[in-house]
Amino acid sequence: MIPLRSKPRDGNLPDVTPILDVVFILLIFFVIAAAFTTHGVDMNLPKSEVARTYAGRTLEIVLSADGSLLADTEPIDLRELGFKVKGAREVPGGMQIVLKADRDASVGSFLAAVSTIRENGGDRLVIATKPARHAAVVETQP
Repeated sequence: MIPLRSKPRDGNLPDVTPILDVVFILLIFFVIAAAFTTHGVDMNLPKSEVARTYAGRTLEIVLSADGSLLADTEPIDLRELGFKVKGAREVPGGMQIVLKADRDASVGSFLAAVSTIRENGGDRLVIATKPARHAAVVETQP
């Protein structure tokens, strides 16, 4: 009698173990590399006794001593800052807006930035300060 079904051959299937090893190694590499991609700007922040740390999704605005603005490391002007704040407001769940103003920045530049943020719906504004031991932020009330 002739068998109608052929017997499965285990030797014909490719071994996927090395491919999975490579994929997991690449995954680990990219996860570790992503941890080192934090970009920041060294700032001379003012100190505060009532500062507390903050974590979460943020839009970081940096006001340097010469009055120039950066939004998430991109140079912007006050008009573009308004658009960034409106965009941050439209993100589901909202975004905290962290303003890091250099201690040597002029009061006029600081107030112009705060006014632009407030006028464009930035009610969740946080002013960054530096306590004696580590960096933190202080929340402001609208």
